This record gives sequence, C-alpha cells and structure tokens, in this order.
Amino acid sequence: MVSAGNTSHYRHYIAEGFRWYKSKNLWMLQGWILLYLLGNFANGFDGALVNGLQPDKEWQTYFNHPVGSTLGLLGAIQNIGSLGSIPVAPIWNDYFGRRKTVMLGGAMMLTGAALQASAKNVNWFIGGRCLLGFGGGFNNNADPLMVIELCFPSHRAPIAGSYNSIVNIGSVVAAAATFGTYYMSGQWSWRLPLLIQVIPTSIQWCLIMFGPESPRWLMGKGKEQEALRVLAKYHGNGDEHDPLVLYEFEEIKNAIIAEREQKRYGWIHLFNSPGMRRRSFTMMALAVCGQWSGNSMVSYYLNQVLTTVGLTDKPSQLGINVGLSIWNFLCGFIAGFNADKFGRRPIFLTSIVGMLITFICVTICSAQYVEAHSVVAGKLTVLFIFLFTGFYAIGWASVLLLYVTEIVPFSLRSKAHSLFAITQASMQVFNQYVNPIAFLAIGWKYYIVFDCFIVIIGVFVYFCIPETKGHTLEETALMFDGEDAVAQLQKQAEEQASRA
Repeated sequence: MVSAGNTSHYRHYIAEGFRWYKSKNLWMLQGWILLYLLGNFANGFDGALVNGLQPDKEWQTYFNHPVGSTLGLLGAIQNIGSLGSIPVAPIWNDYFGRRKTVMLGGAMMLTGAALQASAKNVNWFIGGRCLLGFGGGFNNNADPLMVIELCFPSHRAPIAGSYNSIVNIGSVVAAAATFGTYYMSGQWSWRLPLLIQVIPTSIQWCLIMFGPESPRWLMGKGKEQEALRVLAKYHGNGDEHDPLVLYEFEEIKNAIIAEREQKRYGWIHLFNSPGMRRRSFTMMALAVCGQWSGNSMVSYYLNQVLTTVGLTDKPSQLGINVGLSIWNFLCGFIAGFNADKFGRRPIFLTSIVGMLITFICVTICSAQYVEAHSVVAGKLTVLFIFLFTGFYAIGWASVLLLYVTEIVPFSLRSKAHSLFAITQASMQVFNQYVNPIAFLAIGWKYYIVFDCFIVIIGVFVYFCIPETKGHTLEETALMFDGEDAVAQLQKQAEEQASRA
C-alpha cells in the first residue's frame, strides 16, 4: 500500500515563519496534553513495581516468597483487571467524552492503589492491583485518543509517537523508588513506593476538567461551535478565521459526516468492510507482535533473568533496573519524536532487526553461562539485554500506539483502540503467567521461542505495514480505504475552507 493523497498538505495553511513556541495558547495546549501523558507515566510506574519489589526482602517475607503461578498472578492481575474494563471503557468514552473517562478511571485507580498500599495479605494486594488495572483500562482508552485528537497537526506525530516512551519515565521513578526504599527496615520499604504511585494520577484527576475537550468528540456530538472554539484557541491563537483552523474544521466535519452516512458505530463495524478488516487485523497482529518479541521476559522478570547469569546481588539487580528504564526511555523518546522525520515503517524495521540480533546474542550467552559457567558470557548477557530493550523501545515503545490509533476513523477509534488493548492485555496476561513457569522449567532454552517469533514479526511488518507519515489525523484514518478517499477529503476541506 502506498501513502495516499498529498503528504503534509495541511502545512500549506501554516503561516510562513510560524514558530509554535511564540504562541501563549500553544504553550497552554502542551500543558493540557502533558496531563494525558501522566496517565502513561502511571502505567510505567505500576508496570515496574512488581519487578522492583521482588528483590525486597520485606515484601518477600510479608507475602510468603511468591513463586511460580502466584508470582505470575501478581504480575498479570493488573492486566486481567484491565481486560474487564475494555468492553465498557469505549462506550463511556464515546458517550461522556475523553475528560470524564479519565476522571472515572482515575478515581478507580486511586482506590486500587490505596488498597494495594494497605494490603494485609497477598489476596488483598491482588485485589487492589485488579481494581487499579480496571480503572487503568478507562484511562488507557481515553488518554492516547485525547493526545492525538488535541495536538497541533505538526506536533501530533512527535508527541503521540513519544507517548509510549513516557512509560519508561514511570519505570525509572518506580525503579529508583524501590531501589531507595530497599534499604529501609520494616514494611515501609515496599508500602512507600506503592503510595508514591498515586501522585501522577492525583494530579491528572484534579486538573483534567479545567482543560479542553477533544474537538473531534465535540464535533461528533454536534457541538460544532465548541469544536471550532477549541481549534481556534489552541491551533489558531484565538482566530476562528485562521486558514489552518478552517481547513482542520472542515476536514473533521466532512470525515464525521461521511462516517455518519455509513453508520459505522458498533463493534461489528470493526470487521464489516475490507478497509476496517485490514485495520483490525493490523492492530491485533501488532498487539501480539509487541508482546511476543521477548521484552516481557526482561521487563517483568528481570531479576530472574539476572539470577540465571549469576547476578544474584539484590542492590545490583535494582541498579540495573533503573539503568534499563532510563535507556529504554531515551531510545523510545528519540524514535517516537522523529516519527514524521524517519517514518513509522523504517522505525519498526530497524527495531526488529536490532531485536533479533541482540536477542540471539542473549540466548547464546545465557546458554554459555549455564552450560559452561562462563563469567564473561554472563556479563555479556546483561549487555545484550540492554541493547535488546533499546531496540525494542525504538519501535514498540514509541510509534506502535501512534500507528494503531491514527489509522482508524473517529467513530470507531475508541472501540478499535479497545480491540488493540484487549489483544495486547490478553497476550500480557498469558506472558506474565506462563513466562515464570516456562522459564523455571527449561531456563535459557525458552529464549529460542522468542528468537523464532521475532523473525515472524519482521516478515509481517515488511509485507503488511504501510507508511502513514505526513498526513492529518483524518487523512491517515482513511488510508486503508484507498488513495482516492484521502485525496477527496483533502479537496473537500480545501474548497470549503476557501469559501468560509
């Protein structure tokens, strides 16, 4: 599939010499978008908690040294809770709007985090994590959609491409928190990081309703004047007659009118046309690819991997966890921020080639350490784990979420994102539950499974993933329907904007 329509067509409507940082309203917009990025920060913090708490002797003693299926459940229960919210979250999101969805999800996340921090036993702890995951499902449905629907057009790819990398900032803070509290005596060594977890969600929850709603959602609800005011204030410095604002407004309106005529609203419409079937298959396949690339082995069970190669010192494991999170953030952020410069497809392919080479090296070095007791091989394993996670972050912690949200029309975007999320969460649950069991049974040989799957991922991306850079959100959403659909939308918006 080729890129459809004229790429970067919207840039013709941006005044020559325009510099966004000279606009006070665009600075305000970046602040509101930052609130939605905090949602992914919270995800990263929680995702790193189980990994960071495992070396803590107080946590291990309090919960009777969980191993095997119990440890797998502790890692997977958040995603199990998230699975429960997926059928409900897009309905709430489409009916009540992005902001109120974040408010509801945040309230449940704060309650779940409080239960988790006050846990008296392992079942209490699991229950708190389950509720936290359920609320997180609402936030995860609304946060990325708000980012891509609210951003200034030329900022959408860099900011949304960097969205997933914010997970790693949360991971860094969680890893640093668990590293610092490791030396504390008593239960506060593990309860304090759980309390710190509520800070980003609390900030988001308190401020979100003071910010703007998605102009796409407002337009979809027939509130055209409100949508125009939001676009004008944040994309046109308050001028409702700004050429870019008029072009965006007309393009959004035309796209939504076309979707209404096709009556594409229900879950079944994700599969009722060739274009939507291709979108849905692409999103589901990418969700599976991201979870079966080997990263789950080093992101949730890093301490077990390090133990396999002889690094059993707990402070060293925690220190490596912090360094790994920082490295992942840098790789993911740089790749995502340059999504429009390099293109989504080249970033994906670079990531996959690097992942394959480095994970094969992890497999070989782990085998050499276990079979030949080579200390050098053990140290090299840690090096290649760092390199592997960096390559993973380049593709799957950067442009993945941008890609799967931008290829779907507005009327089905929330449900399509849930389809992606339910596929992703299902794979995460499977990985988090099965990985410790399989790893305990066959050790380093389990890595070979992921080596083979990375090859399959590469073949899929090379032949099935088209490039999408250089378009507005509405244009990108039509690309799977063909080049003519995008060109027609551009022409309609241009003609109507010129008459306004």
